[in-house]
Amino acid sequence: MAMNNMNQFSSGEIGHGIGDGAKREPGIAPFVTKTYDMVEDPNSNSIICWSSSGTSFVIWDHNRFSFEVLPKYFKHTNMSSFVYQLNNYGFKKIGLQKWEYGHYWFQAGKKHLLCNIKRRMKNLNAHRDFNQETYFYGVEEEMRSQRDLNVTLKSEFEKLKERQDDMVKGIASLKEYLEKSEAESRKFLCFLAKAVKKVVATKRDVEVRDVITSKRRAEDVMGSSKSSEKKKMIDFSAIKRVHDIV
Repeated sequence: MAMNNMNQFSSGEIGHGIGDGAKREPGIAPFVTKTYDMVEDPNSNSIICWSSSGTSFVIWDHNRFSFEVLPKYFKHTNMSSFVYQLNNYGFKKIGLQKWEYGHYWFQAGKKHLLCNIKRRMKNLNAHRDFNQETYFYGVEEEMRSQRDLNVTLKSEFEKLKERQDDMVKGIASLKEYLEKSEAESRKFLCFLAKAVKKVVATKRDVEVRDVITSKRRAEDVMGSSKSSEKKKMIDFSAIKRVHDIV
């Protein structure tokens, strides 16, 4: 598939969309013309545009570039094939952190210079540059994937740390609640013990008081009986004396 796309670039096939009506400049390779038109199009500046110096162009979003921009000019969505053709026409990658490419004769506002850009022969140097570019592209992808993975792992770690902190706080709150409940239970048991002790003491006092009262009543009854008998005896003696005198 990639080789077919490369052959399409090499043979100068014009893709559907914008490329169908593009005017071919004499002496300028269709690939170069269409690449220049892509960079010049202000509607896709958020995806691909000139650098601040105007001597190179930057692809800001390679995924959107592959699926939204490339199909308008070429019959494929293969980023690697596009990079391969850039190498064939002498474009150089600038830096490793972004997709920025430059060529001495590829400058903003100077389309007449494009006629100086020629396709190199398919030799070992071209393949070497392509392999190097592909390697760097793969390294960038790997670095980006690793960064994304690191971000994801960091986020998960922070979430786990938050959960751990929440668990620690929950355990501390539970411990505080249990200690408070235990203290309240201890206070209640002390209060209950005092209440029971007081009730027992009160009951004992009542029983003792009842015993004393009963004893006093019994003594009073016995005392009354003795007094009555004594009085009867006195009365009997008096009657007897009176009888003796008569």
